[in-house]
Amino acid sequence: MKIRAKNGGQTVDITLPATDMDMQYCMKCIGIEDIVPVCCISEVWDEPSYFGFLKDQTVSMDELNFLARRLDGMTEYEKRVVGVYSSETGIREMKQLINLTYSLQGLSLLTDLTDGNRVGLRLYLDRHLAISEEEKSKMDFNAYAQKIFSEGKCKFLPHGILVDQGFQMEEVYNGKTFPEYIDRPDETVAVLSLENEAGDKEYLYLPTDISAMDKVKKRLNIAAFAEGIVNGIENIRLPESILPSPEDMCMSLQGDVQKLTLFNEMCQTVSCFDEAKMDRLAMAAGFVGTSEFTDITYIAKHLDEFEIHPQIHTDKEYGEFLVKEAGMFEVDELLLPHIDYAGVARDKRQATMADSGFIPEGFVGTQRAIREYQEYQGEFADLLEKNGIPCETFCLYSSLAGMMYQDGEEQETLYRSELADYEEQIQKAILKERHVEEEPRGLMHYFDGNRQVAAKVISAFPRVQNIRGELFGVLECSICQPLTQNEIYELKNFWDGQMSDGWGEGFEQRPIYTQEGELYVSFWTQERHWGVMTEEELDRIWNHGMTQTL
Repeated sequence: MKIRAKNGGQTVDITLPATDMDMQYCMKCIGIEDIVPVCCISEVWDEPSYFGFLKDQTVSMDELNFLARRLDGMTEYEKRVVGVYSSETGIREMKQLINLTYSLQGLSLLTDLTDGNRVGLRLYLDRHLAISEEEKSKMDFNAYAQKIFSEGKCKFLPHGILVDQGFQMEEVYNGKTFPEYIDRPDETVAVLSLENEAGDKEYLYLPTDISAMDKVKKRLNIAAFAEGIVNGIENIRLPESILPSPEDMCMSLQGDVQKLTLFNEMCQTVSCFDEAKMDRLAMAAGFVGTSEFTDITYIAKHLDEFEIHPQIHTDKEYGEFLVKEAGMFEVDELLLPHIDYAGVARDKRQATMADSGFIPEGFVGTQRAIREYQEYQGEFADLLEKNGIPCETFCLYSSLAGMMYQDGEEQETLYRSELADYEEQIQKAILKERHVEEEPRGLMHYFDGNRQVAAKVISAFPRVQNIRGELFGVLECSICQPLTQNEIYELKNFWDGQMSDGWGEGFEQRPIYTQEGELYVSFWTQERHWGVMTEEELDRIWNHGMTQTL
Protein backbone atom coordinates (compact mmCIF):
# COMPACT_ATOMS: atom_id res chain seq x y z
CA MET A 1 0.00 0.00 0.00
CA LYS A 2 1.28 3.44 -0.87
CA ILE A 3 -0.16 6.57 0.70
CA ARG A 4 0.40 10.30 0.68
CA ALA A 5 0.37 11.81 4.17
CA LYS A 6 -0.44 15.50 4.61
CA ASN A 7 0.23 18.02 7.34
CA GLY A 8 -0.81 21.55 6.48
CA GLY A 9 0.68 22.28 3.08
CA GLN A 10 3.38 19.60 3.32
CA THR A 11 3.05 16.08 1.94
CA VAL A 12 5.16 12.94 1.88
CA ASP A 13 4.65 9.66 0.02
CA ILE A 14 5.09 6.53 2.15
CA THR A 15 5.14 2.89 1.11
CA LEU A 16 3.57 0.75 3.84
CA PRO A 17 4.47 -1.19 5.82
CA ALA A 18 7.46 0.90 6.92
CA THR A 19 9.86 0.52 9.82
CA ASP A 20 9.24 2.67 12.88
CA MET A 21 12.35 4.67 12.08
CA ASP A 22 11.28 5.20 8.46
CA MET A 23 7.87 6.34 9.67
CA GLN A 24 9.42 8.76 12.14
CA TYR A 25 11.62 10.18 9.40
CA CYS A 26 8.69 10.62 6.99
CA MET A 27 6.63 12.34 9.66
CA LYS A 28 9.49 14.74 10.45
CA CYS A 29 9.63 15.62 6.76
CA ILE A 30 6.15 17.13 7.05
CA GLY A 31 6.71 18.74 10.43
CA ILE A 32 5.19 16.09 12.74
CA GLU A 33 7.45 15.32 15.72
CA ASP A 34 4.97 13.27 17.80
CA ILE A 35 6.18 9.80 18.81
CA VAL A 36 2.78 8.35 17.89
CA PRO A 37 1.86 10.55 14.90
CA VAL A 38 -1.62 11.33 13.63
CA CYS A 39 -2.14 12.94 10.24
CA CYS A 40 -4.41 13.14 7.22
CA ILE A 41 -4.17 10.72 4.29
CA SER A 42 -4.59 12.69 1.07
CA GLU A 43 -4.03 9.84 -1.43
CA VAL A 44 -4.12 6.03 -1.39
CA TRP A 45 -2.65 3.83 -4.09
CA ASP A 46 -3.70 0.23 -3.64
CA GLU A 47 -4.41 -2.58 -6.08
CA PRO A 48 -7.14 -3.68 -5.99
CA SER A 49 -8.51 -0.47 -4.54
CA TYR A 50 -10.26 -1.76 -1.41
CA PHE A 51 -8.87 0.86 0.94
CA GLY A 52 -9.58 4.01 -1.00
CA PHE A 53 -11.93 5.03 1.81
CA LEU A 54 -8.83 6.01 3.79
CA LYS A 55 -8.47 9.07 1.57
CA ASP A 56 -9.09 12.31 3.48
CA GLN A 57 -9.25 10.43 6.80
CA THR A 58 -7.13 11.49 9.77
CA VAL A 59 -5.63 8.36 11.26
CA SER A 60 -2.98 7.13 13.65
CA MET A 61 -0.02 6.37 11.41
CA ASP A 62 1.15 3.63 13.75
CA GLU A 63 -2.21 1.88 13.51
CA LEU A 64 -2.26 2.26 9.73
CA ASN A 65 1.28 0.91 9.53
CA PHE A 66 0.38 -2.08 11.71
CA LEU A 67 -2.67 -2.74 9.50
CA ALA A 68 -0.37 -2.64 6.47
CA ARG A 69 2.00 -5.11 8.16
CA ARG A 70 -0.92 -7.48 8.75
CA LEU A 71 -2.13 -7.15 5.17
CA ASP A 72 1.40 -7.61 3.84
CA GLY A 73 1.56 -11.03 5.51
CA MET A 74 -1.75 -12.19 4.08
CA THR A 75 -2.54 -14.01 0.87
CA GLU A 76 -4.18 -12.06 -1.93
CA TYR A 77 -7.42 -13.91 -1.20
CA GLU A 78 -7.36 -12.93 2.48
CA LYS A 79 -6.68 -9.30 1.59
CA ARG A 80 -9.64 -9.32 -0.78
CA VAL A 81 -11.88 -10.67 1.99
CA VAL A 82 -10.73 -7.91 4.36
CA GLY A 83 -11.18 -5.24 1.71
CA VAL A 84 -14.61 -6.36 0.51
CA TYR A 85 -16.00 -6.97 3.99
CA SER A 86 -14.79 -3.62 5.32
CA SER A 87 -16.18 -1.80 2.29
CA GLU A 88 -19.52 -3.60 2.49
CA THR A 89 -20.02 -3.14 6.22
CA GLY A 90 -18.66 0.39 6.40
CA ILE A 91 -15.80 -0.41 8.78
CA ARG A 92 -13.55 2.62 8.88
CA GLU A 93 -12.02 2.65 12.36
CA MET A 94 -8.41 1.42 12.47
CA LYS A 95 -9.02 -0.69 15.56
CA GLN A 96 -11.80 -2.60 13.84
CA LEU A 97 -9.82 -3.00 10.62
CA ILE A 98 -6.87 -4.45 12.53
CA ASN A 99 -9.14 -6.82 14.45
CA LEU A 100 -10.79 -7.86 11.18
CA THR A 101 -7.43 -9.17 9.96
CA TYR A 102 -7.44 -11.54 12.96
CA SER A 103 -11.11 -12.55 12.56
CA LEU A 104 -11.51 -13.99 9.06
CA GLN A 105 -12.69 -17.42 10.18
CA GLY A 106 -16.17 -17.97 8.79
CA LEU A 107 -15.86 -15.36 6.02
CA SER A 108 -15.55 -16.33 2.35
CA LEU A 109 -15.43 -14.40 -0.91
CA LEU A 110 -16.36 -16.40 -4.00
CA THR A 111 -15.56 -15.09 -7.47
CA ASP A 112 -15.69 -18.33 -9.49
CA LEU A 113 -18.56 -20.82 -9.18
CA THR A 114 -17.65 -23.05 -12.14
CA ASP A 115 -16.32 -25.89 -9.96
CA GLY A 116 -18.64 -26.91 -7.12
CA ASN A 117 -16.04 -29.07 -5.37
CA ARG A 118 -13.48 -26.25 -5.37
CA VAL A 119 -16.12 -23.80 -4.06
CA GLY A 120 -17.06 -26.24 -1.30
CA LEU A 121 -13.42 -26.77 -0.31
CA ARG A 122 -12.92 -23.00 -0.13
CA LEU A 123 -15.99 -22.61 2.09
CA TYR A 124 -14.96 -25.50 4.32
CA LEU A 125 -11.41 -24.23 4.83
CA ASP A 126 -12.62 -20.71 5.58
CA ARG A 127 -14.90 -22.13 8.26
CA HIS A 128 -12.69 -24.84 9.77
CA LEU A 129 -9.21 -23.49 8.80
CA ALA A 130 -7.78 -26.95 8.06
CA ILE A 131 -8.71 -30.45 6.91
CA SER A 132 -6.89 -33.77 7.07
CA GLU A 133 -6.14 -35.70 3.89
CA GLU A 134 -8.34 -38.54 5.11
CA GLU A 135 -11.31 -36.24 5.75
CA LYS A 136 -10.70 -34.48 2.46
CA SER A 137 -10.93 -37.76 0.53
CA LYS A 138 -14.31 -38.57 2.12
CA MET A 139 -15.91 -35.11 1.95
CA ASP A 140 -18.52 -34.17 -0.66
CA PHE A 141 -17.57 -30.52 -1.10
CA ASN A 142 -20.17 -29.93 -3.80
CA ALA A 143 -22.90 -30.94 -1.36
CA TYR A 144 -21.32 -28.79 1.35
CA ALA A 145 -21.43 -25.76 -0.96
CA GLN A 146 -25.07 -26.40 -1.84
CA LYS A 147 -25.92 -26.65 1.87
CA ILE A 148 -24.29 -23.27 2.64
CA PHE A 149 -26.03 -21.61 -0.31
CA SER A 150 -29.43 -23.05 0.72
CA GLU A 151 -29.04 -21.60 4.21
CA GLY A 152 -29.09 -18.12 2.70
CA LYS A 153 -25.75 -16.99 4.11
CA CYS A 154 -24.62 -15.40 0.87
CA LYS A 155 -24.59 -11.81 -0.26
CA PHE A 156 -24.10 -10.97 -3.94
CA LEU A 157 -21.76 -8.01 -4.46
CA PRO A 158 -19.95 -6.44 -7.43
CA HIS A 159 -16.71 -8.00 -6.16
CA GLY A 160 -18.17 -11.50 -5.75
CA ILE A 161 -20.32 -13.47 -3.32
CA LEU A 162 -19.63 -12.77 0.36
CA VAL A 163 -20.46 -15.77 2.55
CA ASP A 164 -20.86 -15.59 6.34
CA GLN A 165 -20.52 -18.92 8.19
CA GLY A 166 -20.60 -17.76 11.78
CA PHE A 167 -18.11 -14.89 11.46
CA GLN A 168 -17.38 -13.09 14.75
CA MET A 169 -15.16 -10.03 15.19
CA GLU A 170 -12.48 -10.78 17.79
CA GLU A 171 -10.80 -8.05 19.83
CA VAL A 172 -7.13 -8.95 19.51
CA TYR A 173 -6.09 -5.28 19.36
CA ASN A 174 -7.44 -3.25 22.27
CA GLY A 175 -6.78 0.16 20.75
CA LYS A 176 -3.79 0.81 23.02
CA THR A 177 -1.06 -1.81 22.59
CA PHE A 178 -0.44 -3.99 19.56
CA PRO A 179 -0.52 -7.80 19.72
CA GLU A 180 2.62 -9.75 18.91
CA TYR A 181 3.17 -10.08 15.18
CA ILE A 182 6.46 -11.08 13.56
CA ASP A 183 6.21 -9.86 9.99
CA ARG A 184 9.93 -10.21 9.16
CA PRO A 185 11.00 -13.59 10.57
CA ASP A 186 14.17 -13.62 8.46
CA GLU A 187 15.32 -10.38 10.13
CA THR A 188 13.93 -10.85 13.64
CA VAL A 189 16.34 -12.54 16.04
CA ALA A 190 14.38 -12.34 19.30
CA VAL A 191 11.19 -10.80 20.68
CA LEU A 192 11.05 -9.06 24.04
CA SER A 193 7.68 -8.63 25.75
CA LEU A 194 7.25 -5.65 28.04
CA GLU A 195 4.37 -4.77 30.38
CA ASN A 196 3.33 -1.74 32.38
CA GLU A 197 1.86 -1.88 35.88
CA ALA A 198 -1.66 -1.98 34.44
CA GLY A 199 -0.86 -5.22 32.61
CA ASP A 200 -0.79 -3.76 29.10
CA LYS A 201 1.73 -5.66 26.99
CA GLU A 202 3.91 -4.55 24.08
CA TYR A 203 6.66 -6.20 22.05
CA LEU A 204 10.12 -5.19 20.85
CA TYR A 205 11.32 -7.10 17.81
CA LEU A 206 15.08 -7.35 18.03
CA PRO A 207 17.11 -5.92 16.45
CA THR A 208 15.19 -2.70 17.07
CA ASP A 209 15.97 1.01 17.29
CA ILE A 210 15.27 4.03 19.45
CA SER A 211 12.19 4.96 17.38
CA ALA A 212 10.52 1.60 18.03
CA MET A 213 11.49 1.81 21.71
CA ASP A 214 9.95 5.29 22.02
CA LYS A 215 6.71 4.07 20.43
CA VAL A 216 6.49 1.07 22.74
CA LYS A 217 7.03 3.28 25.80
CA LYS A 218 4.42 5.75 24.57
CA ARG A 219 1.82 3.03 24.06
CA LEU A 220 2.58 1.59 27.51
CA ASN A 221 2.47 5.11 29.00
CA ILE A 222 5.88 4.78 30.61
CA ALA A 223 8.67 7.35 30.45
CA ALA A 224 11.62 4.94 30.54
CA PHE A 225 12.40 1.30 29.96
CA ALA A 226 13.09 0.88 33.69
CA GLU A 227 9.41 1.57 34.43
CA GLY A 228 8.33 -1.48 32.46
CA ILE A 229 8.29 -5.14 33.40
CA VAL A 230 10.16 -7.56 31.14
CA ASN A 231 8.10 -10.74 31.28
CA GLY A 232 9.54 -12.79 28.44
CA ILE A 233 12.11 -13.09 25.69
CA GLU A 234 11.28 -15.34 22.77
CA ASN A 235 14.35 -16.64 20.98
CA ILE A 236 13.70 -16.80 17.23
CA ARG A 237 17.02 -17.58 15.54
CA LEU A 238 19.88 -17.45 18.06
CA PRO A 239 21.76 -20.59 19.10
CA GLU A 240 20.75 -21.27 22.68
CA SER A 241 24.36 -21.91 23.66
CA ILE A 242 25.32 -18.25 23.32
CA LEU A 243 22.56 -16.96 25.60
CA PRO A 244 21.37 -17.49 29.15
CA SER A 245 17.94 -19.00 29.56
CA PRO A 246 14.97 -16.73 28.75
CA GLU A 247 14.19 -16.55 32.49
CA ASP A 248 17.72 -15.42 33.34
CA MET A 249 17.61 -12.96 30.45
CA CYS A 250 14.46 -11.37 31.82
CA MET A 251 16.01 -11.00 35.26
CA SER A 252 19.26 -9.56 33.91
CA LEU A 253 17.53 -7.11 31.60
CA GLN A 254 14.95 -5.95 34.11
CA GLY A 255 15.06 -2.18 34.20
CA ASP A 256 18.46 -1.96 32.53
CA VAL A 257 18.32 -0.40 29.09
CA GLN A 258 22.11 -0.54 28.76
CA LYS A 259 22.07 -4.36 28.79
CA LEU A 260 19.16 -4.34 26.38
CA THR A 261 21.12 -1.96 24.13
CA LEU A 262 24.07 -4.35 24.06
CA PHE A 263 21.82 -7.36 23.49
CA ASN A 264 20.15 -5.46 20.66
CA GLU A 265 23.52 -4.62 19.12
CA MET A 266 24.39 -8.31 19.16
CA CYS A 267 21.07 -9.14 17.49
CA GLN A 268 21.71 -6.47 14.85
CA THR A 269 25.16 -7.87 14.10
CA VAL A 270 23.92 -11.44 13.59
CA SER A 271 20.55 -10.66 12.00
CA CYS A 272 21.84 -11.51 8.51
CA PHE A 273 23.45 -14.80 9.61
CA ASP A 274 22.02 -18.03 8.25
CA GLU A 275 21.78 -21.17 10.38
CA ALA A 276 25.24 -22.40 9.42
CA LYS A 277 26.85 -19.10 10.33
CA MET A 278 24.93 -19.00 13.61
CA ASP A 279 26.38 -22.43 14.44
CA ARG A 280 29.88 -21.19 13.60
CA LEU A 281 29.31 -18.20 15.88
CA ALA A 282 28.20 -20.47 18.71
CA MET A 283 31.38 -22.56 18.32
CA ALA A 284 33.60 -19.47 18.25
CA ALA A 285 31.92 -18.06 21.39
CA GLY A 286 32.24 -21.45 23.08
CA PHE A 287 35.95 -21.56 22.30
CA VAL A 288 36.52 -18.01 23.55
CA GLY A 289 34.52 -19.00 26.61
CA THR A 290 32.03 -16.16 26.70
CA SER A 291 28.32 -15.46 26.75
CA GLU A 292 28.68 -11.68 27.08
CA PHE A 293 26.70 -9.74 24.46
CA THR A 294 29.62 -7.44 23.69
CA ASP A 295 32.04 -10.33 23.21
CA ILE A 296 29.65 -12.18 20.91
CA THR A 297 29.06 -8.99 18.92
CA TYR A 298 32.80 -8.54 18.44
CA ILE A 299 33.30 -12.22 17.56
CA ALA A 300 30.45 -12.04 15.03
CA LYS A 301 32.04 -9.02 13.34
CA HIS A 302 35.37 -10.88 13.10
CA LEU A 303 34.06 -14.38 12.50
CA ASP A 304 36.22 -14.73 9.37
CA GLU A 305 39.26 -14.69 11.66
CA PHE A 306 38.19 -18.06 13.08
CA GLU A 307 38.92 -21.41 11.48
CA ILE A 308 36.07 -23.68 12.51
CA HIS A 309 35.56 -27.37 11.74
CA PRO A 310 32.64 -29.17 13.37
CA GLN A 311 33.09 -32.83 14.26
CA ILE A 312 36.91 -32.66 14.26
CA HIS A 313 38.11 -33.47 17.77
CA THR A 314 41.77 -34.52 17.54
CA ASP A 315 44.94 -33.34 15.85
CA LYS A 316 44.95 -36.54 13.81
CA GLU A 317 41.45 -35.80 12.46
CA TYR A 318 42.43 -32.19 11.79
CA GLY A 319 45.59 -33.26 9.98
CA GLU A 320 43.66 -35.73 7.83
CA PHE A 321 41.25 -32.96 6.92
CA LEU A 322 44.09 -30.63 5.93
CA VAL A 323 45.76 -33.21 3.72
CA LYS A 324 42.86 -35.17 2.25
CA GLU A 325 40.06 -32.57 2.03
CA ALA A 326 41.55 -29.10 2.21
CA GLY A 327 44.41 -30.01 -0.13
CA MET A 328 47.10 -28.43 2.01
CA PHE A 329 49.68 -29.91 -0.34
CA GLU A 330 49.78 -32.58 -3.02
CA VAL A 331 50.66 -36.04 -1.76
CA ASP A 332 51.13 -39.31 -3.59
CA GLU A 333 48.37 -41.66 -2.45
CA LEU A 334 50.99 -44.33 -1.66
CA LEU A 335 52.44 -42.00 0.98
CA LEU A 336 49.15 -41.21 2.74
CA PRO A 337 49.40 -44.11 5.24
CA HIS A 338 52.84 -42.90 6.37
CA ILE A 339 51.99 -39.23 7.06
CA ASP A 340 52.08 -37.95 10.64
CA TYR A 341 48.68 -36.25 10.49
CA ALA A 342 48.81 -35.09 14.10
CA GLY A 343 52.18 -33.50 13.42
CA VAL A 344 50.82 -31.73 10.31
CA ALA A 345 47.98 -30.33 12.42
CA ARG A 346 50.29 -29.17 15.21
CA ASP A 347 52.60 -27.47 12.72
CA LYS A 348 49.66 -25.74 11.05
CA ARG A 349 48.25 -24.54 14.37
CA GLN A 350 51.62 -23.26 15.58
CA ALA A 351 52.43 -21.48 12.32
CA THR A 352 49.11 -19.77 11.55
CA MET A 353 47.08 -19.51 14.75
CA ALA A 354 47.45 -17.51 17.94
CA ASP A 355 45.03 -19.77 19.82
CA SER A 356 43.40 -23.07 18.85
CA GLY A 357 41.86 -26.11 20.43
CA PHE A 358 39.02 -28.56 20.60
CA ILE A 359 35.59 -28.05 22.14
CA PRO A 360 32.74 -30.60 22.23
CA GLU A 361 31.40 -29.32 18.89
CA GLY A 362 34.72 -29.50 17.05
CA PHE A 363 37.94 -27.63 16.27
CA VAL A 364 38.35 -23.84 16.53
CA GLY A 365 41.41 -21.72 15.80
CA THR A 366 41.89 -17.95 15.88
CA GLN A 367 44.27 -15.52 14.23
CA ARG A 368 44.51 -13.47 17.44
CA ALA A 369 44.76 -14.27 21.11
CA ILE A 370 41.46 -15.11 22.80
CA ARG A 371 41.72 -12.13 25.17
CA GLU A 372 41.49 -9.73 22.21
CA TYR A 373 37.95 -10.92 21.54
CA GLN A 374 36.90 -9.93 25.08
CA GLU A 375 37.87 -6.27 25.13
CA TYR A 376 34.94 -4.62 23.34
CA GLN A 377 32.51 -2.89 25.72
CA GLY A 378 29.75 -1.77 23.33
CA GLU A 379 31.16 1.65 22.45
CA PHE A 380 29.64 1.61 18.96
CA ALA A 381 26.16 0.46 20.02
CA ASP A 382 23.28 2.69 18.93
CA LEU A 383 21.28 3.98 21.89
CA LEU A 384 17.82 2.71 22.66
CA GLU A 385 17.12 5.46 25.16
CA LYS A 386 18.52 8.95 25.61
CA ASN A 387 17.21 9.48 29.12
CA GLY A 388 19.69 9.69 31.96
CA ILE A 389 22.85 10.36 29.93
CA PRO A 390 24.51 13.57 31.23
CA CYS A 391 26.07 15.27 28.22
CA GLU A 392 27.63 18.55 27.24
CA THR A 393 28.00 20.09 23.79
CA PHE A 394 31.31 20.03 21.96
CA CYS A 395 31.56 21.63 18.50
CA LEU A 396 33.99 21.57 15.61
CA TYR A 397 34.00 24.49 13.17
CA SER A 398 35.12 24.95 9.59
CA SER A 399 34.70 27.44 6.77
CA LEU A 400 31.96 27.15 4.16
CA ALA A 401 32.09 27.99 0.47
CA GLY A 402 29.20 28.29 -1.93
CA MET A 403 28.48 28.56 -5.63
CA MET A 404 25.41 30.38 -6.90
CA TYR A 405 23.99 29.26 -10.27
CA GLN A 406 21.30 31.00 -12.29
CA ASP A 407 19.86 29.41 -15.43
CA GLY A 408 22.56 26.75 -15.19
CA GLU A 409 25.40 29.28 -15.31
CA GLU A 410 27.79 29.90 -12.42
CA GLN A 411 27.23 33.41 -11.09
CA GLU A 412 29.69 33.85 -8.23
CA THR A 413 31.55 32.18 -5.39
CA LEU A 414 30.14 32.94 -1.96
CA TYR A 415 32.14 32.83 1.24
CA ARG A 416 31.17 32.99 4.90
CA SER A 417 29.87 36.56 5.07
CA GLU A 418 27.78 36.19 1.88
CA LEU A 419 26.46 32.78 2.95
CA ALA A 420 25.16 34.23 6.23
CA ASP A 421 22.13 35.55 4.31
CA TYR A 422 21.15 31.95 3.49
CA GLU A 423 21.53 30.42 6.94
CA GLU A 424 17.91 29.28 7.24
CA GLN A 425 17.78 27.67 3.77
CA ILE A 426 21.10 25.88 4.32
CA GLN A 427 20.04 24.57 7.72
CA LYS A 428 16.79 23.19 6.25
CA ALA A 429 18.79 21.48 3.51
CA ILE A 430 21.03 19.88 6.14
CA LEU A 431 17.99 18.50 8.00
CA LYS A 432 16.65 16.98 4.77
CA GLU A 433 19.98 15.23 4.30
CA ARG A 434 19.56 13.10 7.43
CA HIS A 435 19.05 9.37 6.94
CA VAL A 436 16.82 7.25 9.14
CA GLU A 437 19.71 5.09 10.38
CA GLU A 438 21.35 8.22 11.82
CA GLU A 439 18.90 8.35 14.73
CA PRO A 440 19.94 8.85 17.48
CA ARG A 441 23.74 9.08 17.01
CA GLY A 442 23.86 11.16 13.84
CA LEU A 443 27.10 10.74 11.92
CA MET A 444 28.58 8.75 14.81
CA HIS A 445 26.50 5.90 13.44
CA TYR A 446 29.21 5.60 10.76
CA PHE A 447 32.18 6.05 13.10
CA ASP A 448 34.41 2.98 13.32
CA GLY A 449 37.62 4.43 14.71
CA ASN A 450 38.96 4.82 18.23
CA ARG A 451 36.74 3.06 20.79
CA GLN A 452 37.34 5.74 23.43
CA VAL A 453 36.05 8.39 21.02
CA ALA A 454 33.02 6.23 20.20
CA ALA A 455 32.27 5.83 23.90
CA LYS A 456 32.57 9.53 24.72
CA VAL A 457 30.82 11.07 21.69
CA ILE A 458 27.16 10.13 22.04
CA SER A 459 26.01 11.91 18.86
CA ALA A 460 27.28 14.23 16.13
CA PHE A 461 25.08 16.25 13.79
CA PRO A 462 26.11 18.75 11.07
CA ARG A 463 24.64 22.24 11.10
CA VAL A 464 25.62 25.84 10.32
CA GLN A 465 26.11 28.77 12.70
CA ASN A 466 26.36 32.51 12.20
CA ILE A 467 29.39 33.78 14.11
CA ARG A 468 29.97 37.53 14.02
CA GLY A 469 28.13 37.85 10.73
CA GLU A 470 29.88 34.92 9.03
CA LEU A 471 28.45 31.46 8.44
CA PHE A 472 30.46 28.42 9.56
CA GLY A 473 29.97 24.72 9.15
CA VAL A 474 29.58 23.00 12.51
CA LEU A 475 29.69 19.43 13.78
CA GLU A 476 27.66 19.61 16.98
CA CYS A 477 28.55 16.72 19.29
CA SER A 478 27.07 15.54 22.57
CA ILE A 479 29.84 14.14 24.76
CA CYS A 480 29.54 12.35 28.09
CA GLN A 481 33.22 12.80 29.02
CA PRO A 482 35.86 15.39 28.07
CA LEU A 483 37.95 14.51 25.02
CA THR A 484 41.73 14.34 25.13
CA GLN A 485 43.78 16.16 22.49
CA ASN A 486 44.42 12.87 20.68
CA GLU A 487 40.70 12.07 20.73
CA ILE A 488 39.85 15.54 19.40
CA TYR A 489 42.40 14.97 16.63
CA GLU A 490 40.72 11.68 15.68
CA LEU A 491 37.26 13.27 15.74
CA LYS A 492 38.57 16.06 13.50
CA ASN A 493 39.91 13.51 11.03
CA PHE A 494 36.57 11.70 11.02
CA TRP A 495 34.67 14.95 10.37
CA ASP A 496 37.20 15.92 7.70
CA GLY A 497 36.56 12.60 5.95
CA GLN A 498 32.80 12.97 6.24
CA MET A 499 32.96 16.46 4.70
CA SER A 500 35.23 15.44 1.84
CA ASP A 501 34.21 11.87 0.96
CA GLY A 502 31.12 11.08 3.03
CA TRP A 503 28.21 13.21 4.14
CA GLY A 504 29.57 16.46 2.68
CA GLU A 505 30.31 14.99 -0.73
CA GLY A 506 26.62 14.25 -1.19
CA PHE A 507 25.42 17.48 0.39
CA GLU A 508 27.46 19.76 -1.88
CA GLN A 509 25.92 18.16 -4.99
CA ARG A 510 22.32 18.99 -4.05
CA PRO A 511 20.97 22.44 -4.97
CA ILE A 512 19.47 24.74 -2.37
CA TYR A 513 16.82 26.82 -4.08
CA THR A 514 16.91 30.54 -3.31
CA GLN A 515 15.41 33.63 -4.91
CA GLU A 516 18.79 34.40 -6.45
CA GLY A 517 19.23 30.93 -7.97
CA GLU A 518 20.51 27.48 -7.08
CA LEU A 519 23.03 27.52 -4.25
CA TYR A 520 25.55 24.70 -3.77
CA VAL A 521 27.35 24.70 -0.42
CA SER A 522 30.60 22.90 0.37
CA PHE A 523 31.72 22.11 3.91
CA TRP A 524 35.15 21.06 2.65
CA THR A 525 37.70 22.71 0.40
CA GLN A 526 41.25 22.05 -0.77
CA GLU A 527 42.28 25.64 -0.10
CA ARG A 528 45.50 25.87 1.91
CA HIS A 529 44.12 27.79 4.89
CA TRP A 530 41.02 25.62 5.34
CA GLY A 531 40.84 23.55 8.53
CA VAL A 532 38.70 22.11 11.30
CA MET A 533 38.79 24.01 14.59
CA THR A 534 37.55 23.66 18.13
CA GLU A 535 35.78 26.63 19.72
CA GLU A 536 38.98 27.64 21.53
CA GLU A 537 41.00 27.46 18.32
CA LEU A 538 38.38 29.52 16.50
CA ASP A 539 38.49 32.18 19.24
CA ARG A 540 42.27 32.41 19.01
CA ILE A 541 42.12 32.85 15.24
CA TRP A 542 39.45 35.55 15.58
CA ASN A 543 41.67 37.40 18.02
CA HIS A 544 44.63 37.30 15.62
CA GLY A 545 42.63 38.26 12.52
CA MET A 546 40.89 35.71 10.32
CA THR A 547 41.61 35.23 6.61
CA GLN A 548 38.75 34.95 4.15
CA THR A 549 39.76 31.45 3.09
CA LEU A 550 40.05 29.96 6.58
